[in-house]
Amino acid sequence: MEKKEKIWNRRFIFLFITNLLVLAAFYASIPIIPIYCQEIGITGARVGIVLTAMSVATILFRPVAGYLLDNFNRYRVYLLFLALFCLSFPAFIAFPMFAALIVIRLYMGAVYSVCGSATMTLAGDVLPAGKITEGISRFAFTVSIGMAVGPYVGLQVQSHMSSQASFLTIFGITVAALICVSCCRIRYPKVQRKRFSIRDTIHGPALPFMFNMMFLMIPYGAVIAYSSIFAQEKGLSAFLPYFYIFLVIGMLASKLSTQKMIDAGRHKGLVCLSLGILILTMASYLFLRTGVHLLIAGFFFGVGYGVLQPLFQAFVTGSTPAPKRGVANATYMLSYDVGIGIGSLLMGCLQETIGLSVGFALTVIAYVIGGVIYLAYVDGYYHRLKAAAADL
Repeated sequence: MEKKEKIWNRRFIFLFITNLLVLAAFYASIPIIPIYCQEIGITGARVGIVLTAMSVATILFRPVAGYLLDNFNRYRVYLLFLALFCLSFPAFIAFPMFAALIVIRLYMGAVYSVCGSATMTLAGDVLPAGKITEGISRFAFTVSIGMAVGPYVGLQVQSHMSSQASFLTIFGITVAALICVSCCRIRYPKVQRKRFSIRDTIHGPALPFMFNMMFLMIPYGAVIAYSSIFAQEKGLSAFLPYFYIFLVIGMLASKLSTQKMIDAGRHKGLVCLSLGILILTMASYLFLRTGVHLLIAGFFFGVGYGVLQPLFQAFVTGSTPAPKRGVANATYMLSYDVGIGIGSLLMGCLQETIGLSVGFALTVIAYVIGGVIYLAYVDGYYHRLKAAAADL
């Protein structure tokens, strides 16, 4: 019995490593793609079109991903779509043309929407029923680390290799992830399939969490998309790779120091503390002039998101019945797609009008709105869902 209650079982560990590799590979490609586009003669607004194509496809395909995961064998669906995701990176090399890159990015968005939703769902399925919230809060940490480590890996690979070699390196990382998840061998009973319906592709109970996290991800999207340009403007480009290292250190520090509080259910205090740290961090960009300040900002940015991202993911997975976890996770993950997209687009508009320093500082408004939504509704809503699930 005690063995069944362990969070870190063999399948969970393999899924943890797999998700970390997939996310690192995906986010490593983000700084490489614009440079590759310029190398093959794609410049200006056309680079933005290539980058945006994936976000559009991901948002549109997320609901379909939820249907696939809840109506077919989840493990086999993940294996198939992860294999398809691997193929996107050599495709960049094989088809170096503007129209082809748009198609590749649309393809990436569709297959990645399934992969991103599947791992969280599978992780919830291999955890003991009484450990789902605790386990997912640990597993979702792979998202935070992957989003921080990925850009650093991309910058390092790009600076030492050609773009073609960089894409092949990322391809190797995704193949390693595919091999890793192949070792899980998760078995599922035969699923009673339902007819596809647009109405059933959105999980209503997950919408408050999605809406709340969407606001919290707007500043993240702004920082990840425009940190390199900001560092260039301030003459701090040499510090940028270390910014991502400090981001990871901050996430690790917050995770190690707050996990017991998360397990004990002290969520409200942690959310308020994290938002306070993030508000001060983003406001400090008004006065950011030195490399040391940039690294400190990276650290505290990591501290805040090292708590918020895993915690909200645990809210969703821990309060959703197993048969609905696929569509619930797909619904929730829209918060990342939409929030990061809004942050990137917003900062692009503000860059030439008020500048990045003021633009970054203004993103604290999104944190304030997110905090109000959490305190006024989401915190109580989560406890009501948990109480209802306990009564079943």
